[in-house]
Amino acid sequence: MTTFRLDESEGPGTHVFLIGVGTYPHLKGGTGPMNPLHRELGQLTSPPLSAMAMLEWMDKTLNNPDAPLKSIEVLISQPNPAAYTDANGLTKQIDSATWSNVSAAAHTWRDRADSDPQNVAMFFFCGHGLGDGVGTHLLLGDSGADADLLRHSLHVNSFRLAMGSCAAQKQIYFVDACRTVDLATLFNPFAGGQSVLQPPNAIQVFGGANPVLYSARKGEPAFGNVGQVSDFTKALIEGLSRFAVFQPFGHYWAVSPHELQKAVAALMDDFSGKPQCQADGLSGMGFQLHRLAGTPDVVVHVTLDNDQANSDAEISYTATGQTVVRPDKAHPWRTSAPLGVCSVQASFAPSSAFTAKSMKTYLIPPFQNIRLEVL
Repeated sequence: MTTFRLDESEGPGTHVFLIGVGTYPHLKGGTGPMNPLHRELGQLTSPPLSAMAMLEWMDKTLNNPDAPLKSIEVLISQPNPAAYTDANGLTKQIDSATWSNVSAAAHTWRDRADSDPQNVAMFFFCGHGLGDGVGTHLLLGDSGADADLLRHSLHVNSFRLAMGSCAAQKQIYFVDACRTVDLATLFNPFAGGQSVLQPPNAIQVFGGANPVLYSARKGEPAFGNVGQVSDFTKALIEGLSRFAVFQPFGHYWAVSPHELQKAVAALMDDFSGKPQCQADGLSGMGFQLHRLAGTPDVVVHVTLDNDQANSDAEISYTATGQTVVRPDKAHPWRTSAPLGVCSVQASFAPSSAFTAKSMKTYLIPPFQNIRLEVL
């Protein structure tokens, strides 16, 4: 169990629990005895980097005056133990994300979050995941040590249900893992992950908010490039930092789970028409996670209504006196622009058969689609 930024003062605070699992000794390529039912799962490079990126953002950027940062629990499994120096100058080696460490950290995190109903509890996981058609099982660092591959895994729904007994009325969960259906788990009701916390009370009704934002839809994989922060975590940090905002009282910009889901979905959109960043449990007006120091930006997707004109077009936007030109022929063009008045235009060579109407609009975060009419 590794803790940073511990503040035990009274009053509401934000309590963070981060897990990144890249090293799996009992899966393919691991250093321990390989579980014969490994499902072709192996070692990962992205989750430790993703967890460290989230740790740095939470430590150095998170700003919530209503619930200031009061603790970060972090566990990372990678070939060599991770280490981190926080904003207070504290340097620690980070413990690995084994079942016993996750269980201990989860109870500590839950107890801290339980100290005040106005606390904000934030959970992040990046690593292997498997779906059973309904739930999602998150594989911890010693998954596969038991004959049952999922014996040391965390079941997302059970974990959230167990957290229903926590006094913190503002909870959010970020799950950066595959959710592809594992048939062995689907057909065996005795296999699967656990809540890590005390057994959940299925009769209990939780009166707060505890949404989950997923990197993948049910039954589908999540993605990240080797040696880089995952696609979802990149979008999550960008959304938290710049785009996913509302105005609670009209005079500052704050991030809420609802706007975060929309921002991450826009940043991850693969333009296939399928929805991105599946969410569970979003309801009501949401709550504040982070307050921006200044004004936000807006995720913008620009398209032409005639695909044939795209290769001839120079597309640009002008905002706050600056013009930004599309650097390639990406169509749609995903970019970002500042809040406020923006004009978007496409120009063509004199020899081109195309022209396009420009558009002037007022950009409001987190996201705006713009389609130019080609004549």
